[in-house]
Amino acid sequence: MYADLIESSTVLDIQATAEAERAYWLSREKIALKAPKEIDVHAFHDALGVMYPMNWRSSEDGECETFMLAEMVCGNVTEIYARIGISYYVMRDYSNLDHAEILARVKEVTESQK
Repeated sequence: MYADLIESSTVLDIQATAEAERAYWLSREKIALKAPKEIDVHAFHDALGVMYPMNWRSSEDGECETFMLAEMVCGNVTEIYARIGISYYVMRDYSNLDHAEILARVKEVTESQK
């Protein structure tokens, strides 16, 4: 069976659908984001045991460390854990954040709570 389709409108429909889907998933990622909150040492170490950590980093003096879970919550968003001294934190954010960006976000939240 032959369907009489106008190619230009079909391409436009596909592009519109793809852009709408992309916008939907980007909005879902933003909804999944959660600000850093303080947790106890046990929750931090339990998360380390869930699966092999992704992007596990430590500062040169050993004062801070961060890691992410390899499993994504939604799109490119994952659970991120941080330790600064003897304080421990969890947040949900983008998996492309580096160690310094994670620490900056945690410090930003903790300083605003003081």
